[in-house]
Amino acid sequence: MTVVFSSARVRAALLAVTAGVACSGAPQEQAAAPAAPPDAVVLSKTSQQLAGVTVEAVKAEAIGAALEAVGTIALDDTRTARVGALVEGVVADARANVGDRVRQGAVLAGLHSHQVHDGWGDYRKALADRRRVEQELAYASDALARTERLLADKAASTLELERARAARAAATEQLAMAQAEVRRASESLEHLGIPTTETAAAAEIIPVRTPQAGVVLERFVTTGTAVTPGTPLFVVSDTSTLWVLVEVDEAVLARVTVGAPVQVAVSAYPTDRFPATVTLIGDTINPATRRVVVRCRVANSDGRLKPGMFARVQLEGVAPPPMVHVPVDAVQDLGERRVVFVPASEGRYVPREVETGAERDGRVEIRRGLAAGERVVTRGAFLLKSQLLASPEGE
Repeated sequence: MTVVFSSARVRAALLAVTAGVACSGAPQEQAAAPAAPPDAVVLSKTSQQLAGVTVEAVKAEAIGAALEAVGTIALDDTRTARVGALVEGVVADARANVGDRVRQGAVLAGLHSHQVHDGWGDYRKALADRRRVEQELAYASDALARTERLLADKAASTLELERARAARAAATEQLAMAQAEVRRASESLEHLGIPTTETAAAAEIIPVRTPQAGVVLERFVTTGTAVTPGTPLFVVSDTSTLWVLVEVDEAVLARVTVGAPVQVAVSAYPTDRFPATVTLIGDTINPATRRVVVRCRVANSDGRLKPGMFARVQLEGVAPPPMVHVPVDAVQDLGERRVVFVPASEGRYVPREVETGAERDGRVEIRRGLAAGERVVTRGAFLLKSQLLASPEGE
């Protein structure tokens, strides 16, 4: 069934659409049994001009390879050190301040701990034990040599020789154990950052050193703060390189590749673009958002980018395959269907069901229902839908 509309009806429909009022027939007709839905709308040439109906041939082409997303500037974890306390103690000297640039190995603070005193006690005892065992070994070696001479002169027995050899062997074994204990005690002090070549008086404070050169971004303690193992002390990072963490929809994930170029924009510098590179594509999808975190690396030698900034990101992804696409307004919801209007003859428009895909820049992909080269209504589709939904009525 075809619905024919005059210019007057089109004007009325336009006024109804503008006012947000749906077109309807007479109330008496609505109360009657519903008629079969029309399958087309016919407009005169004047009505088409009044409604601004525009028909264009569709093309199959890629909407674009670039993907736009939002992200967050973050520290590069591979260039960041979160320095914590190794032992229980008290901060004796918190010398590094936020904003300080430090070299690798620089002392950020000093800790006073009873473990230093205990460590030095163990080390001194191990040294004393080693000296004692060395003397015992020297005595056992002299005794063995003397017994061997006496045995040569037949002034000692073989049993005495065996006893002398056993004594030297025992002393040798004890020396090896004493040397191992010295190494253990020394390594315990060195683990705390205290070289055993220094004097005890000069090494009562544990130095807290940074393993990473960069800027002190956070300081969690002051002089006098009590700490335990694992207490955070400082965060030091080389901010000349930062990460941009971007959430990408799973529907376009196949178009993102490691090594792809990225353009980053931030509100602080709206006219500038910061080049970056995709370095990692996440292995898991957020079940709530259906997105994957993509990590990019951006150079920041001038320090303008700050961790925590929001960023607008354009990823130069793999170009999608050519797809038929139309303006978003060309697709209308008709009940549970999505349709476009195609011209069947002069002034006659037929709704056709389509399956839509991704949207970008005001256009939507048509995955099924429309072929390249076919003509479709690109402007005025909403009016045609309104006329189609109105109660059928002749001129």
